[in-house]
Amino acid sequence: MIINCDNQRAITLAKDNKFHSQAKHINLRYHFIREAVEDKKINVNYILTEENVADIFTKALPKAKFKIFVKKLGMQPFEKKGS
Repeated sequence: MIINCDNQRAITLAKDNKFHSQAKHINLRYHFIREAVEDKKINVNYILTEENVADIFTKALPKAKFKIFVKKLGMQPFEKKGS
């Protein structure tokens, strides 16, 4: 499975345990991503913020960017019948 992420720090933490002392406050149950990366079950890749389609679900976006991401996801606007 591939996970695209626009947060380089999160990618570094997922791929490398050498920063453990800086992230020791993170609850152990959340380290499953690192374990999955080590087990080669997932691959975390960097993606530019401008191309991060997942932002449509997590952020308020300008209308133009929203429309681009809707199209990239293969979604269509919902229109009421009879309108």
